[in-house]
Amino acid sequence: MDEKIDFFIPPACLDETEKVFSEIKIFLASNGYRVRTEKRNLVVAENIYSGEKIGVIFSGHKVSFFLDKNHKGLDLKKLYQKIFSLCGSKREVVFIFPLSKGKAKPKTFFSKNREVYNWAFLAVPLLTLLIFMTEIFQASIWSLFLYTVLLVFVFISLVSLVLPIVLKATRADDKQLLVIKIQVDGQVLPREKYLSTKKALYQVVSQKIDEETISTVLRNNSVNPTKLSIYVFDFKEVFQTNKKKPRVYLVNTVKRVSYSISFPRPLVLISTGLLAELTPEELKGVLMHEYSHIKNRDTVILPLLFLTGVPIAYWILSSSPHSSFFIIFLVAYYVSLSLLFKAIELRADVYATRKVGGDVYSKTIVKLEYPRLIRHETAVTKILNLLNIASYPLPTQRLHAVEHSHFIKGHIFEMIKFLFS
Repeated sequence: MDEKIDFFIPPACLDETEKVFSEIKIFLASNGYRVRTEKRNLVVAENIYSGEKIGVIFSGHKVSFFLDKNHKGLDLKKLYQKIFSLCGSKREVVFIFPLSKGKAKPKTFFSKNREVYNWAFLAVPLLTLLIFMTEIFQASIWSLFLYTVLLVFVFISLVSLVLPIVLKATRADDKQLLVIKIQVDGQVLPREKYLSTKKALYQVVSQKIDEETISTVLRNNSVNPTKLSIYVFDFKEVFQTNKKKPRVYLVNTVKRVSYSISFPRPLVLISTGLLAELTPEELKGVLMHEYSHIKNRDTVILPLLFLTGVPIAYWILSSSPHSSFFIIFLVAYYVSLSLLFKAIELRADVYATRKVGGDVYSKTIVKLEYPRLIRHETAVTKILNLLNIASYPLPTQRLHAVEHSHFIKGHIFEMIKFLFS
């Protein structure tokens, strides 16, 4: 086999891979291919007219086609259309309820996080003193360096204080969350019906939680799901075995957002959109990804490295009469930071994979990165991605790191190699 084509399973079909695999076998048969070998996740088929062979390897998140050099090609667009028609008609509706009492808004945030704002308020006069000393003794490379470091810690402290309040986040690690997911055929549930159904469910789940009771409430509100799943998610339980226990805040938005802060106290922000779309194991993978950033203090190291380049650049510019060396430094520094950021993200992916397993985390990446995943990648797009400091690694690079997570130690330089693979 000379050519490999990866077919990534659409997110709506990831939980029904058996149907997808059956559909692909039917597709091969309709294109004149007869199965010669079938072992577990491997199928070898031969064209009854031309004798051309094709190999197919099935996995939990993708299907890989291995084709002969002179193959005439398969119309994969038709295959995509069939797969989408198989899963695309199903709409998922999600209801989320807190099961234990907790503050709706973080009003007690300051009283419970004294070390956070104590550091912030202590750093402000220190910063003022350093600026005053810089003005007296003139700016030196060391004073600028200390000024930058202190500025970073002040900024991170203030972000840790303000972000949960600005986003109107709700503390989630002090309560359990009940998640009810239903699948309905056809159009999305109207907002009025959704709200009335949620109100009716809320009155019931505070007393009794079981599939029969919830199904009855749904039917009484003219909602007839084709599939119903219920689970309770406990953020505290997820981090039970971890050394650091981060606070978890839930942001009410359909956007799929997760963010972490490692200083002064570990903090994880996660959106209800992620909670609604992912399974409990997949959500745990996202949380472990964020915990890797906390464990390695990435949210402190990256801003420090980013801002400490300012005094170095100032020193080079003031000491070197030639601007060419200054430009070379800026370009090299920018590229290094971009590679470092992406390597840190891959390291977090590897850590999450080891906690929840490669199959689960690969499905998570496909669900979150599917629009980027199905775009055609070229050498130019890879270079542009490496040069874009604000961009995450390519989804294929992330999946590649996940597939090899058992054979790597997770060092930064090791992760950089995956960016060029």
